[in-house]
Amino acid sequence: MRPTPAIDKYIAPLFRTTGEKPLLFTLELELLGAPLPIKRTLKIPSNMNLGYVQEVLMLAMGWEGYHLKEIRHGNYTYFVRLAGGQDPAPIEGFPQRDSFKYTLGDLLKEEWDSFIFIYDLGDDWKHRVTLTDMAPCKEEDAKEDAVAAYLISGENACPPEDVGGVDGYADALRSFNDPEDDEHESIRQWMGGDFDPHFFDLRGARRRVDDFQRTIGEARWGFYRQ
Repeated sequence: MRPTPAIDKYIAPLFRTTGEKPLLFTLELELLGAPLPIKRTLKIPSNMNLGYVQEVLMLAMGWEGYHLKEIRHGNYTYFVRLAGGQDPAPIEGFPQRDSFKYTLGDLLKEEWDSFIFIYDLGDDWKHRVTLTDMAPCKEEDAKEDAVAAYLISGENACPPEDVGGVDGYADALRSFNDPEDDEHESIRQWMGGDFDPHFFDLRGARRRVDDFQRTIGEARWGFYRQ
């Protein structure tokens, strides 16, 4: 037996059953306006709950998850409810939708369709997510929750949290890379002496994405067995 739909209101499934075979989407995640190219390439099934898609994108990029995040597509913003079931504050001009009522395939229909993923509404890190390829899931993988999101590749490191958005990161990198800059030492200490803006830890990022999906699955099974 498997967790029943009654559990969904407590812990949503990673993937929604739609009656149609899911497609496997190839997505390019790009941080907009950064002082150097920062990109990730992922494969995500089209029927993944949009609320979990936000988590996967965040983890693939390398963000720690300290801040709010949302997806903007068309005239809507897709949010994840705050602790206690509260809706986040509305944003003028962007009517809100609960992301757990939609899937990735509800937003992306054709190749080169895209949406904006925002992390940290203060620093306002905007990422463009573009559908670059779509293919049927393999028959043996299209059953139940066997197909999972997978991080393929990445380019350059994720900026540090709370660095001040793209402009703040550009300023920090200038000081970081210039030994003659007055703030060089303090910036290096704040960023960490081993920080390398050109290094992307693919193995570590893959592990974060995989662990997140495994945790959701185990939580649903644990809830079911109580």
